Amino acid sequence: MYHFSFPYGLAVWKDIKTELIMIAILTDKPSVGKEIGRIIGATKVRNGYVEGNGYMVTWTFGNMLSLAMPKDYGTQKLERDDFPFIPARFGLMIRHTRTENGWIPDIEAVLQLKVIEKVFQNCDTIIAATDASREGEMAFRYVYQYLNCTQPCSRLWISSLTDESVRKGLEDMKPDSCYDSLFLSADCRNKADWILGINASYAMCKATGLGNNSLGRVQTPVLAAISRRYRERENHISSDSWPVYITLQKDGILFKMRRTQDLSDRESAAMFFQDCRLAQSAQITGITRSINEILPPELFDLTQLQKEANIRHGLTASEVYDITQSLYEKKLISYPRTSSRYLTEDVFDSLPPIMSDLLSWDMFPASGKSAAIDVLTLSRSVISREKANVHHAIITTGVRPDGLSEKEMLVYRLVAGRMLEAFMQPCRIETTSVEAVCAAQHFKAEHTKIIEEGWYSVFKHPDIIPQSAYSVNGLPQLDKGISLNLCGCNMLHKKQLPVNPFTDAELVEYMEQHGLGTVSSRTNIIRTLIKRKYIRYSGKYIVPTPKGMFTYETIRGKRIADASLTGEWEKQLAGLENGMTTGQKFLDRIRTLAMEMTDDIFNTYTPKKI
Repeated sequence: MYHFSFPYGLAVWKDIKTELIMIAILTDKPSVGKEIGRIIGATKVRNGYVEGNGYMVTWTFGNMLSLAMPKDYGTQKLERDDFPFIPARFGLMIRHTRTENGWIPDIEAVLQLKVIEKVFQNCDTIIAATDASREGEMAFRYVYQYLNCTQPCSRLWISSLTDESVRKGLEDMKPDSCYDSLFLSADCRNKADWILGINASYAMCKATGLGNNSLGRVQTPVLAAISRRYRERENHISSDSWPVYITLQKDGILFKMRRTQDLSDRESAAMFFQDCRLAQSAQITGITRSINEILPPELFDLTQLQKEANIRHGLTASEVYDITQSLYEKKLISYPRTSSRYLTEDVFDSLPPIMSDLLSWDMFPASGKSAAIDVLTLSRSVISREKANVHHAIITTGVRPDGLSEKEMLVYRLVAGRMLEAFMQPCRIETTSVEAVCAAQHFKAEHTKIIEEGWYSVFKHPDIIPQSAYSVNGLPQLDKGISLNLCGCNMLHKKQLPVNPFTDAELVEYMEQHGLGTVSSRTNIIRTLIKRKYIRYSGKYIVPTPKGMFTYETIRGKRIADASLTGEWEKQLAGLENGMTTGQKFLDRIRTLAMEMTDDIFNTYTPKKI
């Protein structure tokens, strides 16, 4: 297929051809399509699309097509010998919805696909303007294939929806064939997920006769992690400890010191406690001071933003995902579903006026007044074309945030504040450590204070400053060798608490560390597990449901629940994008894995008729 791209506007093409050349643009959201339409002059509203100035802009409603199910290939019921079931050629089907009469095609998707087909038929060339990501490229290609299109295609790849960014993107378009490896990676991932998910789910159902359990390469290891931690909490056996404290006084300032070794039996602790009570004084045996720098944090990617928003404001990963998409569509932040925390050179060069605007809005008065950031001499440590990857880190665009909801403003302020923090001076802290001896026992106290706030001044989150079991709020001026009067002594009984269930921040971090999903798919994985009633929220914690625990017990120890499987998978998919392997080789490995997985299931459980 021959590919070419059109620059923004049609004037040059009208000089070449007398007839009007119509260009179709496909986005994956009506709001994005209408916004792009406004920018290029396609403002006439039609049923399911907008047109004008030689353009017809239409959209999908998310992923409206998916890989067909086994019954669509003529297989109504899978028997033991059918496993692993892998179609000779994968087909596409329209998204289905559940009704009282079973699963039926989504009427909204059916009608919109007819609109897209009509638009494409009336156009000479097509611009793919779906989400600028691996998943977005796959969504466009699936529609293109499903409608049997033959027109040449170009790719609009942008990192923000500002007028300037869209216009520049239209001028710099590349043939869509330049993104073949990206689509290949997405398509192979999707097919491999289908192969493993369908075969594991159907095999478990067939082998156990316990009904359909939806299993998958990513969702099942995530469910296993949530359930495993919950089970660990239930089976927790607490251990006891008895820390001993003494209270000293100097210059009218009281401060506590903790025994350097906690005792695990009450009798020994009580004996030492009595010795301390009888002592009249404690001698300071050592004082050390150290000054350390806490470097500024890196810019946000989506995972880090989800973690921070959950820790600071209690927002769930799903809420942050939706809010960042809303802020992106309102032109307030750059493309949010990024895994990078770095910027390219050209994006870095655009920062000074954006940073000046942030400071002038008085959103962070402490930072502005301290003049701790010089927008003309920003640190270049955030620049890395390689690490910027497909999309750079999340930053603001310079558009003033007006009319935002409370939660939108919270997330926007995190992004804006992190931009300031990343370019500010390190936070310098001084830690004073004091050691003492009382009744022949060693005690310790630590006090940390900020001597230069630097980037800490933006939010002033107290947990940024490191604390230890010996931390105290303040210390008087002390000298080595002096003896201080003992003002008090106490002994505490502490129990080791069981591990808490996952919070959103901890879960997305776990998924990131184990290579489970991508920044753009992790939220949907959590949503899928909730939708299928495998997990639920209990306050701020994520816990398994009885159905989730039953499924976990059923698949525990199976390869489908092994998180390391995904890590190996991601390396192979990276090889696909880099041209180091082929799609067929990758899917051949998946076929072998599916065979091992289904054999493992059938060998474990006695086959039963459903």
